[in-house]
Amino acid sequence: MTADEPHDELTMPAAAVNKRRYYALMLVGIILPFLLYPFLGMIFYSSGKDYTLHLTVSRLLIWAVLGLLVLYARYAEVQKFLLWRDEKYGFKFYAVSFVVLWLVVFVAGYISRIPALLGWHDNYSLMIRMMQIMKAHPVLLVFGSISAGITEELYCRGYMLSRLSLFFKNKYIPVIISALMFSCAHLGYKNLREIIYTFLFGMIFGYHYQKYRNIKVLIILHVAIDLFAFLFYGLHK
Repeated sequence: MTADEPHDELTMPAAAVNKRRYYALMLVGIILPFLLYPFLGMIFYSSGKDYTLHLTVSRLLIWAVLGLLVLYARYAEVQKFLLWRDEKYGFKFYAVSFVVLWLVVFVAGYISRIPALLGWHDNYSLMIRMMQIMKAHPVLLVFGSISAGITEELYCRGYMLSRLSLFFKNKYIPVIISALMFSCAHLGYKNLREIIYTFLFGMIFGYHYQKYRNIKVLIILHVAIDLFAFLFYGLHK
């Protein structure tokens, strides 16, 4: 290219340039929480051994990350945080969805046990420690469950899935990618069963959200499942 030849981007129609920038902004938004959370963690996490404080701060940080992402969607992407309008349904939809999703997630929990049945030995120490603290502090248990249910659904399904769907013609690929990223967010547990379970969980919830476009039922069920897990963890292990 000579000095007199314009850059390729300058020869492109303005609409094409804007489209590329739009997609780039959304990709940044999808990746942003995975960068923000560790960064904020380095700033706010205590260096001591008070795991209760560590757990509390972690719940607060996921709210902070969600808030920053909402601002990013508003001022960087210049669009709504939730691209898909939440569809309205009657009580029957919520009741049936709640029961069916809970049963399917329950099955997913048993599928995630397959590696253990084949001889894989998982490390449950971190999860057991977390459950013990949650049970010892009921307020933290409720706050943790509500935090996970709201923030994870709004980000992984509401924000991420709707944007990934703009990149692919195949409707299943965005569900798979969002489920994989949801599972990756749980790698800190260092537990294969949890990784498999959260991937299946993400697939189930992602498919439901893509088909019915209702985030409320997923948030309510996610909170309920987490509360149940925190209260009765170990009975099904």
